[in-house]
Amino acid sequence: MNISRHGTVAVVTALLGGVSFATAALLFTSIPDTPPGGDGFAAGLTGIFVIVFALIGVLTLGEAGLLVLVTSLWNPAEQSRRLLTTGAVAGSLSVVLLAGPILVGRLSGMLVTGFAWITSVGLLFVQVGIVCSGLGIVFRVVNGPRA
Repeated sequence: MNISRHGTVAVVTALLGGVSFATAALLFTSIPDTPPGGDGFAAGLTGIFVIVFALIGVLTLGEAGLLVLVTSLWNPAEQSRRLLTTGAVAGSLSVVLLAGPILVGRLSGMLVTGFAWITSVGLLFVQVGIVCSGLGIVFRVVNGPRA
């Protein structure tokens, strides 16, 4: 892979991190001031989703930033570069799988079926992204720059 491909992956990942923040903002604005029913369970659950999407946005932007930082400032070994790229791609896929059904459902007014399965896979991609990006940095530090 060359630098332009890594740059493209990083830009797409950063844009999807922004989509995650936009989803968090959309969900935050949907929380009513006085929840119906009085107990606020639905509002609290929506608040948890807001925090999750904001956190995923931060992680995704971090993965994109690490990919750009390491590939542009240093000349990492191929293993480190692949892990960082895999981490960024996994972060992107997590946003698509987690925010996609919510945004499609909001725009179309329909409930997207299979949401529990999609959410499980999306949360798995969040973890894969964190692990791969972390291992990419570890391998970069341990192996040093490529000769």
